Amino acid sequence: MMTMSFRESSGWAMGGLMLAMAAWYFGRLGLAAWQPGGSLPVGMLIAYLFLTIAGSIIVQLLLAIINRREAASPADEREAAATARAVSWAGHLLTTCVVTALLWFIGHGDGMMLFHSLFAGLLASQALLHLGTAWLLRRGF
Repeated sequence: MMTMSFRESSGWAMGGLMLAMAAWYFGRLGLAAWQPGGSLPVGMLIAYLFLTIAGSIIVQLLLAIINRREAASPADEREAAATARAVSWAGHLLTTCVVTALLWFIGHGDGMMLFHSLFAGLLASQALLHLGTAWLLRRGF
């Protein structure tokens, strides 16, 4: 059985955290996030940011404790190439989401919908970055 490198396990863990936190945020908002004329749930947004940052610190700390030597080492060529490709994918997804959200805003003029569309695109691109890196490393990139 092939063991996971620090960067692969970090990718899976952080990608899972990003998806879980996005599900939590948009699940708490429900359909209100996608209704015209809503207001920004500042308290929930602050809670999301705090929980995501705290979760990221805890995840990275635990992974670094488990694998001390590899966590401190720089990325090798394979890991750097996998990360670069995943960054490219995430950038394309974010660009598509931004353009789509802006076109929607031009047609409908709802700023709250624009915010939630851009925020969802940002969360999706972050999840793709982490999960894409882990997947590329797993498949032997």
